[in-house]
Amino acid sequence: MTTNTFRLVQLTDLHLLADPQALYRGKATRSSFLEALKLACRLNPNLLLLTGDLAEDKQPATYQWLYQQLEASGLAWQWLPGNHDQPELMNELKPSDFYQQTATWQILGLNSHWPSHTQGQLDSRQLTKLKEALTNSKPLLIALHHPPVKVNSEWKDALALENAAAFWELLKDKPQAKLVVFGHVHQAFSCYKYHSLNLATPATSIQFTANTDSFSLSPRAKAALRLIHLKPTGYFSTRLIYFPNP
Repeated sequence: MTTNTFRLVQLTDLHLLADPQALYRGKATRSSFLEALKLACRLNPNLLLLTGDLAEDKQPATYQWLYQQLEASGLAWQWLPGNHDQPELMNELKPSDFYQQTATWQILGLNSHWPSHTQGQLDSRQLTKLKEALTNSKPLLIALHHPPVKVNSEWKDALALENAAAFWELLKDKPQAKLVVFGHVHQAFSCYKYHSLNLATPATSIQFTANTDSFSLSPRAKAALRLIHLKPTGYFSTRLIYFPNP
């Protein structure tokens, strides 16, 4: 691996609860998150990125517990909100969107939370951040919670990014927009659109059945994190790493 390669680990859809004994759809999500965090620490990334649906119960104590675990990890980290989150509570601890540059890449984290909706939406402020990043010719990784593409599940596609057309209007002529990573769909998915590879990552919590028209859980599907290598040449590589989900 090239020395200047930037290593990023993505975790998504934690669905944590303030009560350490509480279960989310039968899953002990604190335990599964801690398993994912332990694996992430072994990988020692330059950035740990959490792409939303962090707190199922939207409680301050849940975000405080998560913040404490992330700070104690010693990793550089950022988080983004999903439809289940409360960005205002997140912002009290750390901003819920971000922009940073490496020596050769840009990384933009967008807040797609749309209050009172399961769908996502990028408001004018978020679209402006995207426009600004696209004025830079460096390769760009964009992260958000809601998928801006269809993932071949009718029920999930109805709950995706509501203004995806505006998103792609900005990206369609921008070859530096190399990667779009997201959560929300609780399954692995990939497709290209224009110049961008779109990637969904399985949840650290529960998984949904792929390619279905209605809601369905996939009890046999494994939790995973995504490891991304952003290379100084502008190329990248990525893989999913599955882990035991208690």
